[in-house]
Amino acid sequence: MAGLVEKFGRYMDKLTASRPDSAAKILRTAYKAFGWKQKHFPNKLLPPSRQYLATVCMDCMVKPLSSPGAYVLTSLFTPCELFYAMDLPPMCAEQYSTYANGAGAEHGFIEAAENAGIAETYCSYHKVVIGAVLSGVMPRPAAIVNTSLACDANNLTFRKAAEIFDVPQFYIDIPYRPSEEAVDYVADQFKEAAAWLEQVTGRKLSENRLKTAVDNSRKTLKILEGLIPLRKERFVPSELTAELYEALLTHNALGLTETLKYAKLLEEDYKNAAPAGGRKILWLHTNPFYQKSVKDIFNYVKDPRIILTEMSYDALNGFEEEDPYRFMAARAVYDSYNGPVKRRTEKAVEMAKASGADGAVLFCHWGCKETCGAAVLIQEAFDRADIPLLVINGDGVDRRNSPDGQIITRMKAFLEMLEMRKE
Repeated sequence: MAGLVEKFGRYMDKLTASRPDSAAKILRTAYKAFGWKQKHFPNKLLPPSRQYLATVCMDCMVKPLSSPGAYVLTSLFTPCELFYAMDLPPMCAEQYSTYANGAGAEHGFIEAAENAGIAETYCSYHKVVIGAVLSGVMPRPAAIVNTSLACDANNLTFRKAAEIFDVPQFYIDIPYRPSEEAVDYVADQFKEAAAWLEQVTGRKLSENRLKTAVDNSRKTLKILEGLIPLRKERFVPSELTAELYEALLTHNALGLTETLKYAKLLEEDYKNAAPAGGRKILWLHTNPFYQKSVKDIFNYVKDPRIILTEMSYDALNGFEEEDPYRFMAARAVYDSYNGPVKRRTEKAVEMAKASGADGAVLFCHWGCKETCGAAVLIQEAFDRADIPLLVINGDGVDRRNSPDGQIITRMKAFLEMLEMRKE
């Protein structure tokens, strides 16, 4: 499979530069074909919940790609229930880049961006998106809606994409300091965004559908939060890719009935799973899901295993807001990625303790100034909590920036240390 992906990627690189329309069509067809395979011939090493998870995430990718001029380009930390209530499927920028990597096609987009003057040190998730927009491979959206969370790139990428596409953009400002006043402020922006989307797209918002979507989100988050104690005690097979899939479902795919179904299936898998020991890892930030050496350590095994990923628990705060606009706003305002680094580190330590993690891995993604800059503070917080933390550098998208030998050597040494601590 790896060889096939490499060949497809090289082919896509050439098409991206010479025939972007063909590249877009072939990429969309490839995703559809792989989605069909996932649905009818699922990965038998995964439980039913995570088999279903892969199918839902592929649908979230294919729908906007199949809806040129009728989807919303957005960021990972933008609540999307509003879009689902208006039949405007969202395209998560970070998901687009991750799937481009999965197809081996990220290099052509990165090259297009860098040739246009985008810095080599710019976040590769955002660089792929800009390259896809510049090259003409990404279809034109109806509009762009993004929040200020959680990085500086959000304030640049979407504005640039709006200029290139010549489409309207709505920017949702998330106050740095969480408070109820901040929730009101952001809720008002979501109301403005609803009216704005009606105007620029001609779609009408269904308040009933919005309430249903928010209710789906509330139920989904409640189930996932309730599973944390079971993650501590039981083993349900997973993989690096599934960890990123779940991050998508706890952000842009919240509100879908399919996402709620996944949460219920996962709950059943954990309830039926046998107790398990082994070394348990809390994973912070994104991961190099494509890197064989790291996959060989974590995929499908109970020792060591990733029991929780930061980008899947950042919004687990037990919200009970009934007003749909305040519910979406509170999720963004009280997200652990918002505000001082201290909030993020406190949440990470809290989750490590709640899930019984023996240690944590902080993945410093290339170009992510927020995570790389916070690494020392996160390390200090975990030291105070007496929870071992491994800080590694790599890239969640661009294969050129992942030092395979260095990562694997340090990872094995860290896991050996955890084994000695348990003994």
